[in-house]
Amino acid sequence: MTQTEKFLHAVVIPLYGKDCFSLDLSAYFHELVAAGLLVVLVDNNPGALPAHVMEALAVGGQWLANGNRGGIAGGLNRGIDWACQAGACFLTLLDQDSRISAEQITQLRQPLEREPQRRLVLGPCIWDAQRSRRHGRWRASAGDLEATRLLISSGTTFRSGDWPVLGAFHEDLCIDFVDHAWCFRAQARGFELAQHAAVYLRQQFGEMHPNPLCRRLGLQLYSPERHYYSLRNLRWLCRQSYVPLDLKIKEGLKMCFKPWLWLLCENRRCANLQAICRALVAPLPGAY
Repeated sequence: MTQTEKFLHAVVIPLYGKDCFSLDLSAYFHELVAAGLLVVLVDNNPGALPAHVMEALAVGGQWLANGNRGGIAGGLNRGIDWACQAGACFLTLLDQDSRISAEQITQLRQPLEREPQRRLVLGPCIWDAQRSRRHGRWRASAGDLEATRLLISSGTTFRSGDWPVLGAFHEDLCIDFVDHAWCFRAQARGFELAQHAAVYLRQQFGEMHPNPLCRRLGLQLYSPERHYYSLRNLRWLCRQSYVPLDLKIKEGLKMCFKPWLWLLCENRRCANLQAICRALVAPLPGAY
């Protein structure tokens, strides 16, 4: 295998949290590397890298220390920038707990190779593990692609040559609504978004909510810190001209009720109240 072939396609995986290194990642890394993919791990944790991750890196992966600078957005940006400089032609982004085979990653790349002039960002179809149903909205289109207007970052695939036009993920947002902002801005810049009908990614969104009413309403359990980012970032998102009006209305209406459920139906009520108050008065992130 030549150096050019090896770096044809890179996979960027940010790592975060005390449990991220306990996941069975090593075998997965070996599978991706053996298929000729460049695996870029972005460590958003402080401290030394565990031995089993070092073992995985020894077979061809690349590790970058980020120290949670810019949250998930910063981790993705650092990994993408490194992969582009290393010569990767295509990039796929993954969460640390996502599993998609090397063959499926190749399938995501193929429409980009087939239509090199088409401004296209691809992702897999997402299967919501908690609700046992497909996640999101889409509309059928020709061939193996289904048009959509929103992709989650995990599985998102694009050409490295398009990265300067697509632009970085907004690091001031840190985590919540990072995908929304990036996807809608990409469409405003002339890109199509599509899901590959033959590729499915099973995804877990947060923790199962302990309250039956919240589960019935489709809410997952998140920390007070995540509540802070979701409310503050929604205030910012609703001010962006490239975000569709119907999404602003939908998310705004949902956020009229969610804080009350956080206070009434979750155990960390004081911390949630503090997060809500902080989010309502916090300075908003800068322009994007």
